[in-house]
Amino acid sequence: MHYSDILDVPNQLSLIILIVVLSAGFLMRAGVFFRLESAGLRPLYPDSWNVAQCRTLERFRRLIGLSLIPLWAVYLFIILSKPTNWSYGYLQVISLISMLAISYAWAVLLAIRNLKGLDALPQSFLLIIAFLVLWWGTAFSAIGWMLTEASTPPRIHVFSGVYAEQEMPRPVQIALFLRGPSTAK
Repeated sequence: MHYSDILDVPNQLSLIILIVVLSAGFLMRAGVFFRLESAGLRPLYPDSWNVAQCRTLERFRRLIGLSLIPLWAVYLFIILSKPTNWSYGYLQVISLISMLAISYAWAVLLAIRNLKGLDALPQSFLLIIAFLVLWWGTAFSAIGWMLTEASTPPRIHVFSGVYAEQEMPRPVQIALFLRGPSTAK
């Protein structure tokens, strides 16, 4: 079963457009980040944050980027090991969209330059870190689960039931024939 068998043309076009938009968004955000970094513009953190908190957020951003590398490697290994006419055709497209979306979210996290608006929230550092850990933990867990499901072989369904007349398997027939007529009833 191939994508053309599963998806009709409007669905195929909408998924292709979504992939193109996410890819373009990621590349544009990454370009903004590199341009701002090369210009030497540092992010503006809230005045209530101390230097250690600012460094913690920067390290968290770096950790997310570094953890995306093995996630992309696992994704490519799993997806490229499956045949293209694989019965989970949607999973291949949805997992690509998920990987592009999480990469885009990381690029957005990197490109944010003005966090001064968070001064309005009391304990803004704890709220931001808790939100980011919860969001990224959920995103990585969902993609990890999806890739785990994609890498497991399909289950073999055994249908049981009563059949009026069932033919014995050939090896059983041969074994009963070799034993003689008294045991083969």
